[in-house]
Amino acid sequence: MNIAIATTSPETDSQVDKHGARAPYYQFFDTGTGLTEVLPNPVSKSERGAGTQAATFLIGKGVNKVVAGDFGQRFSGELEQAGIICVQKTGPISAILADNRQL
Repeated sequence: MNIAIATTSPETDSQVDKHGARAPYYQFFDTGTGLTEVLPNPVSKSERGAGTQAATFLIGKGVNKVVAGDFGQRFSGELEQAGIICVQKTGPISAILADNRQL
């Protein structure tokens, strides 16, 4: 499963960002292979349409699940329409990853 977590920074000890579509970074985790990748969110500073644009970005990355502190209506709607699970969580990403049952 490919999981994207909206984070406050690119470090592994960062926090889940409160704003899913406008998070500064997304950390990607492949639970099957253990591969990880950190990318800046290309729409974090968009003035309009961040939810739709962020969803398009994540769909293009092939994620199955997105974790964020909060999801706007457009962001979650676009993700769910694409069959992507939205999980609302807060705290350090290390704790969330340590307990995959939370995901």
